[in-house]
Amino acid sequence: MMPAVFVLSILFALAFLIWANANVRISRIGIPEGRVVYQDVERRRTVARPLVSLRHGLTGKPDYVVETNVGLIPIEVKSRGCGPSGPYAGDAAQLTAYCVLVEDTTGVAPAYGIVQYANRSWRIPYTRHDREQVVQILGQIRDSCGSQSVHRNHTQPGRCRACGFRSVCDERLE
Repeated sequence: MMPAVFVLSILFALAFLIWANANVRISRIGIPEGRVVYQDVERRRTVARPLVSLRHGLTGKPDYVVETNVGLIPIEVKSRGCGPSGPYAGDAAQLTAYCVLVEDTTGVAPAYGIVQYANRSWRIPYTRHDREQVVQILGQIRDSCGSQSVHRNHTQPGRCRACGFRSVCDERLE
């Protein structure tokens, strides 16, 4: 029978190695210094609860929310690289929606959010104007839900090929 001190030492060493490995992975992907208070990237863990704004009918799950010395910062990690002209508009809009969720669930607006691409990180400022744009888009989405038809809003064949509504869409790109 092993002495309890030996077993506890092994368990402590194992816990330390797991903690150190997690910190190395987090720093490698560009998460700012601070305490991770929310994460939805560890697929072995139970699924994180989504952040919910009942006021705006918005729900989402950022990859991370980090408590830093400037407040809570939502972070979205993308596996693809970033284009030469900067973050993709859809990714910036997604991150701004996460900022709205953080603000509505905590009562404090983040100063910015981060989109971490495979090749670089982008800090996206969060302003009152950005918040209003998200709220306006949410209103347009709600309005279109009652409409008989919603029109395609892009000219990208790749998006159409990947769309789940392709088989019933009369505006699909061939």
